[in-house]
Amino acid sequence: MARIPKGGPRSALDALGAHYEAMTWEQRLQKQRPAGASNGPSAAFNKAYFSPFASPVADLDLRARPDSAFRLGNKWFREIDNGVANVLQQVDDPMVSPLERGAQREAIARARFIADHPLGGLGYGLATLANASPGGRDAALMLGGLADTVTSGAAPFGSAPRVRTPPPRTEIRPTPVSRPQVRYRHVNANGQATGVTATLTPAIMGKGSLAIPKLRPPGWQGDGDKFNEARGHLLGKQLGGTGKTMQNLVTQTQTPSNNPWMRRFEDQVARRVRSGEIIEYHATPFYNDGILPPESIFLTALGLDGVLTARLVRNPAGQRK
Repeated sequence: MARIPKGGPRSALDALGAHYEAMTWEQRLQKQRPAGASNGPSAAFNKAYFSPFASPVADLDLRARPDSAFRLGNKWFREIDNGVANVLQQVDDPMVSPLERGAQREAIARARFIADHPLGGLGYGLATLANASPGGRDAALMLGGLADTVTSGAAPFGSAPRVRTPPPRTEIRPTPVSRPQVRYRHVNANGQATGVTATLTPAIMGKGSLAIPKLRPPGWQGDGDKFNEARGHLLGKQLGGTGKTMQNLVTQTQTPSNNPWMRRFEDQVARRVRSGEIIEYHATPFYNDGILPPESIFLTALGLDGVLTARLVRNPAGQRK
C-alpha cells in the first residue's frame, strides 16, 4: 500500500514498486530471449492457412511472449488504450496475447462450422484453390452453409441458433437413430458416383475391399494395364472404402492420379487415424459435360482438434482432349 503525504493508507497501486518489478522481469526475459527474437506479441499466419495443398494448413505462431504483460502482486495485467486513457486490464494467461487468443478462437469456430456443413467446406476449399481473398473465401463458406441450411435445416455460419420449444411431456419422442460411419451419395443419371462422407476411426482402418472385376465405372475401357486406368475408390480401401458398389468407384488414371497423388493423401489420413484421431472425411468428384470419368476429385480431412487438410487430385482420364 502506498501512503498519502499525511501517512494515512489509501487504496492505490504502488506505482514505483510495479515499475521496479516490471524492470526486473524485463531483465530476466532479455537473458532468456534468443538473439533476434521479437519483442512484441503477434499472431503469424502461414499463407497456406486452409489451403487445399498444405499439410498442416494452419501454423499459428504461439511462442510465449510474457514481456507484453507484467505482474502486480499475484495477478497479471496488460496495458491497453481504451480510447480515453491507458488502463490496466487483468489477463488470465500472460503467455498468450489477446490477438493470438482471438485467432485461435476464430480458427476453431471455422473448423467446427466446416465439420457441420460439408457444402460450406467445399465452397471454402474451391475459393482457396481460386486464390480468392479471405473475404471471398468466407463468402463462399457462408453460401455453402446456406445451401446446407436449405437441405438439412442447419443454422448458417454466424447466425443465432434457433430456439425450439420443447415438446409436451405427454409426447412420445422417437428413438434416436445413429448415422452409419460411411455415407455414400447417390449415383447420377449417367451412373457416375457423386461422393462419399465418412467418420474415420481406428476400428474401420483396413476394413475396405478391392473393386469387383465385373463392376465397370463410367468411362472404364476394360484393361487397366493397357490404358493406364484404375477403378479408383473415392473412399480408399485402406480407409474402409468398399469396392462392391458403384457409389464408391470412378474411372481414374492409375499413374499419377490414383498413385501417387491420391494414395499419398490417403496414407497421411490413415496415419492420423491409426494414432487415435477421429477424422471427418469427404471425397467429391467433379465432371466435365460429355466426359464420363471425373475431371478431378476434391478430398478433405477434418480432425476433432480442428486441423483441416485438403487436396484437389487431377484425373487426366477426365480431362478434355
